[in-house]
Amino acid sequence: MKRHTILIVITLILAGMLSCSSGDTATVTIDTGIRKQAQLTVWDKVLAWITLSQPVKADPVPILLDLITSIEVTISASDMGTIKEAIPLETGRITLEVPAGSQRTFEVVATTPDYPRFYGGIATVDLSAGQQVALNIEMGELVNIYSWVYNNDNQNIEIDILSSSNVNGFKIYLENNGQRVLIDTITNFPPPDPLYQNYYQFDYPDFDADNPDPYFISGINEYGEGEQIPYPQI
Repeated sequence: MKRHTILIVITLILAGMLSCSSGDTATVTIDTGIRKQAQLTVWDKVLAWITLSQPVKADPVPILLDLITSIEVTISASDMGTIKEAIPLETGRITLEVPAGSQRTFEVVATTPDYPRFYGGIATVDLSAGQQVALNIEMGELVNIYSWVYNNDNQNIEIDILSSSNVNGFKIYLENNGQRVLIDTITNFPPPDPLYQNYYQFDYPDFDADNPDPYFISGINEYGEGEQIPYPQI
């Protein structure tokens, strides 16, 4: 009888351990859509053109697909440690165990030889313990800044971007001892001139023109944040 009781206790303990180990995470499969695009054959594309159909449905993917050298996903939330994982290029997808909770942000960034943050996608979801989630992240071109300067006479920041990416705003950072701190996010600014679609400017009288070197600026849109660009060294 005593032995039988011990076996029951051990069984309950093991069941509790298994429950704890699997019950506080969710299984998330992230798909960037790149895999589906890569699998399209020449015949698939010809057939789609002839029949005016799309043989394989996928999220938008980079036009310069062959130039992508790496894809990384960063998962973050206020109550968990940041997770960073490389997504295999040959599949464009990855399955991860993510701590359950609310407001889990998944940021995917694709890199090319010229642009550390060329394409991206971002999604924020709530995860329940034990949940299995298929997360299709739509990717698009991030805002890549070509150059920026501060016009001391007009007290504004002038920015040239590299493409016609949609621009939702700009982030301003200050670097101190190798650490960059976000000090401002600009989302209210005039639209670019129709003749200069890649040129943006906005008033920023708080800029320290006597010490511009610590400043970095990045562009943001619905796909995430582009590369942080330092003040130009003249």
